[in-house]
Amino acid sequence: MQIYKRADMVNFMNTGTKENPVYTRMQGFTSGGKELNAKKYTRQYIDEEFERETTTGYSPNIPYTFDRIKGNAVHEKIVEVHENELLGQTCEIITVDMQTKEAWYREYDINPDKGGDGTDAYAYNGNFHANGSQIKGTATVASNGLTAEFTPNTPTA
Repeated sequence: MQIYKRADMVNFMNTGTKENPVYTRMQGFTSGGKELNAKKYTRQYIDEEFERETTTGYSPNIPYTFDRIKGNAVHEKIVEVHENELLGQTCEIITVDMQTKEAWYREYDINPDKGGDGTDAYAYNGNFHANGSQIKGTATVASNGLTAEFTPNTPTA
């Protein structure tokens, strides 16, 4: 039995453009796991002594915290939103399984919360909130592990 390590699932953010994406490894983050936030329909039928619950949707987000690193393109993109209180800013993130190279792409809204936490490093935190469905595909990760390319799966008929 082999357990996945946290570092086996890595997030990369597009620091380029939609036309010419550059997926850059999201380094320096102390949190960044996905929360699904399942939407549920709960009911109790009059002939039963228990409730039933059905998942009817999701509202995924990625809570983030990072120690700001000078010259880090991912950090600079997020810090710009924080410091300038920008509205409606989005980003593209792929989450890559570094063992299989399976990848999931999604666009997220950047929702800043705090800046300046920490006494040793200047930390920022907030949430990336899903802005649409995820797309499954594969990733090609550079040999140094710092950038990746995403290829969506071809739908089967």
